[in-house]
Amino acid sequence: MTNEWFLGIDLGASSYKCGLISPGWNIVARCEAPTRALDGPVQAADRMAESAREILNRLPADAQVTRIGICSPGPVDHGTGMIVDPPNLTDWRDVPFAAMLTERLNLPVSLDHDAKASALAEFHLGAGRGANSMCLIIVGTGIGGAMIVDGQLYRGERSAAGEVGHFTVNLDGPICTCGSQGCVEAYAGGPAIMNAYMYATRKKVESGEEIVNAALAGDEIARRVFERAGRALGAGIASIAMTMDISTYVLFGSVIKAGELLLAPARAAVPRYSYHSIATRVRILTGELGNDAGILGAAWGARIAESRSA
Repeated sequence: MTNEWFLGIDLGASSYKCGLISPGWNIVARCEAPTRALDGPVQAADRMAESAREILNRLPADAQVTRIGICSPGPVDHGTGMIVDPPNLTDWRDVPFAAMLTERLNLPVSLDHDAKASALAEFHLGAGRGANSMCLIIVGTGIGGAMIVDGQLYRGERSAAGEVGHFTVNLDGPICTCGSQGCVEAYAGGPAIMNAYMYATRKKVESGEEIVNAALAGDEIARRVFERAGRALGAGIASIAMTMDISTYVLFGSVIKAGELLLAPARAAVPRYSYHSIATRVRILTGELGNDAGILGAAWGARIAESRSA
């Protein structure tokens, strides 16, 4: 498997990214283009296939790609390569996207959820290297995650495992976008942080970065907003640790740019909501791969699929 090359594709609601992955797991060529999701999946598949051909033309003369990996917003059915009904890809319902790309490129295509792909990348190539098990948590507009247990991606009965943003941390807490109440996301998601700050200060802000800067400048309300968000996130991590006995947590996403304003209270909260013997083993880290995690993880998923088909 040392001479394998892969093509990884990260499909997002706004844009898609393609990357050619060398045997040393470096991205040696890449491109990015708008998804134009509102124009439908057929045009996206057409243009993505064209981008893939351009990337594949950069392969060394003695190399070849035998499988392509793609990750997409969920929910997806990785077994059939189907994009089911992601809320950020309007009107993309039951789209056999892996088959559409296979038809256009004449190569097998593996499709997976973007969080699960990113978890594979961070586990094998990033911050989770050396761990036996790991939970990746994406903290952005929403909060989601993926778990790797004993080296294997844990999917659950219907591939729905990982909705860690919708753990209830307060039975009487604010209504969440999912319709439940007191979820982690209702405290630590990007919009929740902005709404809490604007409600408390009666000031309008355009981004979470403004609240970060305010907190660093000594704004006590901004600090308290991040403190509350971090506690909720830490309580969610404690629940995962108590349930799954996972010690390594890798966090990334736009909200994690707040750094220790969020992470310090999250770490402090874990022992408050879990056994001491478990809390002492918990590590909360930040991701190392950034925007490349999806490309690398999609390619790693293709590598797994290729080894199983051999």
